[in-house]
Formats: sequence, C-alpha cells, structure tokens
Amino acid sequence: MGSAGFEAMIDAVVDRVEEAVPAAAFKAMEHVREVAVSRAPIETGNLRGSASTEITPEGAKVTFPGPYARYQEFELGLRHEQGQALYLTSTVISEEEKVLEIVDEELRKAME
Repeated sequence: MGSAGFEAMIDAVVDRVEEAVPAAAFKAMEHVREVAVSRAPIETGNLRGSASTEITPEGAKVTFPGPYARYQEFELGLRHEQGQALYLTSTVISEEEKVLEIVDEELRKAME
C-alpha cells in the first residue's frame, strides 16, 4: 500500500469522525440537560419540563427557553425549596469530564 492508500484510509476515518461529531455532541449535551434539569428550581415544573437539546452547526446546545429561565439561572438572591441558581452553569462546570468522556467514546466508535 503506497502513501496514497494510507492517505485514503486516513481520509475515510476523518470523514467518519466528522460525521459523528453532531451526534456525539448531542449525546454529551443530553447528559448536561439531564443534570441541569435535576438542579433547576421547581415552582410549577415548567422550567424543568421546557429544557431541550438540539444539534447546532457547532455541535449541540442545551436550552431552557424564556426570560424566566435566565432569571432563575442568574438571580442569586432567590431561595429555592428545590433546585438552585446557576443550575446550567454549575452543570457545565461539574460535568466537563463526563462530557469529554461521552464525546471521546462516541468518536472512538466512529474510528473503528
């Protein structure tokens, strides 16, 4: 196998990995969504129930829609019987290792 064969093989692996990135990012962000939902304040349950994960051109994102979600995230003076402020921010920080592990696992599968 000459260098052209090797390059073609690497190109195929790169293509598979690039194709796998959106699904890997989605799976990782689904984990973030699940943890963030468990940390989100509960009043009516609408905040927790409104969370979603979607694939984006950059990878994937978790969304808690509306100004109420932003208020609950950043208003540090609120006291919650269940849940906490910074429910999404704290999740992104605490789950970094798990997110990287999920992405790594999914991209390794694509390389096989």
